[in-house]
Amino acid sequence: MNFFSGFQWAVPTAFSDSVSKAWFMEGDVLYDHISAYNSDWSAAINDVVHTIQVRSPARAGSTVDQSAREVFARNWDSEVKIELFTHMKKVSPVQITTTQGRLYIALWKGSLNTLYPDQTSKPSMPILAQQVSKNLEQLTAVASTFAESHPTFAMVRDLSNSVLRDKFQKILTAIRPHMMTDPITLTPTAAKFQDAETIAPTVEVALFPTVGIDLEHLENLVKKAVYLPGKDAKKDMFRLSAHGVLV
Repeated sequence: MNFFSGFQWAVPTAFSDSVSKAWFMEGDVLYDHISAYNSDWSAAINDVVHTIQVRSPARAGSTVDQSAREVFARNWDSEVKIELFTHMKKVSPVQITTTQGRLYIALWKGSLNTLYPDQTSKPSMPILAQQVSKNLEQLTAVASTFAESHPTFAMVRDLSNSVLRDKFQKILTAIRPHMMTDPITLTPTAAKFQDAETIAPTVEVALFPTVGIDLEHLENLVKKAVYLPGKDAKKDMFRLSAHGVLV
């Protein structure tokens, strides 16, 4: 089982949809330790301190008429009711009424007091992948160090975002024959982004260092992987900056 490494809690990638939309639903159970998922329960119970069980909202179909950021922002302040357990004992006899954003922050930062609106101020939304993509020029100096003079493509990846996961795989497939190593992934902190601590914990930068080709060839490979012109297109609308940068 795979997990999002940026969360303090053990959040499996199976929760990708919930994480990408800031929308946890009835029946979701989350643990603060990875052993809850990969060890016998008799052993895991000694490691797990806190457990959260979501009681509402009820499960329902999702909308597809908005961008990922719009959906995330819409859900951020939505109500969610949970039960919190410490060493498998319920903390409160009544459900805790909080927001999806507060639950997200609690899982990310490990700060349970964030769950309580009367104890902490409203948390700000994290910076999402789309916003980070617009500032990839910040990455050039750091990426050059890892590229070691090899023509390299850099892009933002978010493992909770199905569109970006698919784009990453398409680009990797196109560039793989010209790579000597696996892609290099950097956290926002390792990439030395400004305000790295406010970037969503699912966001990272992927570098594709190549050998034997130049930057023009590399750009063409990326274009081939992600660009599909319309049937009646009279103008090439491909913009490399919409997908990443060359180093």
